[in-house]
Amino acid sequence: MKRIIVTVENEVGVLADITQVLAKEDINLASINTEGRGDSGLVILTTEECDRALHALMNAGYRAVTDDALIIKLRDEPGALAKVAARFRDAAVNIQSLHLLNRHGDYATVVLTADDRAKAEELLDSETIV
Repeated sequence: MKRIIVTVENEVGVLADITQVLAKEDINLASINTEGRGDSGLVILTTEECDRALHALMNAGYRAVTDDALIIKLRDEPGALAKVAARFRDAAVNIQSLHLLNRHGDYATVVLTADDRAKAEELLDSETIV
């Protein structure tokens, strides 16, 4: 799954502006996360129309890039994420970003990026990757 990462100024209305840009293009969001630190912030989003969304955001003047993330399904229980993180650590694969998307029933859906995607995929059980 490709994510779009938008670097923004941490100010009132940024999220409203970004979502309006996408709404005008009739682009539906699958997920969105925001984080502000000091004067800057990040908006991380996914959509089924990544290329169109990236193009719309860039045309609106936003600095946006994409990356290729893994979506994994974990048992929703204490220690499930710790096991995955330890497996990555032991294989010297750096988890660059991680977001818990949702929790449904007995499972949690997590999106992560790693410095070595191919190796990261090898570390995950085939039934874990969505």
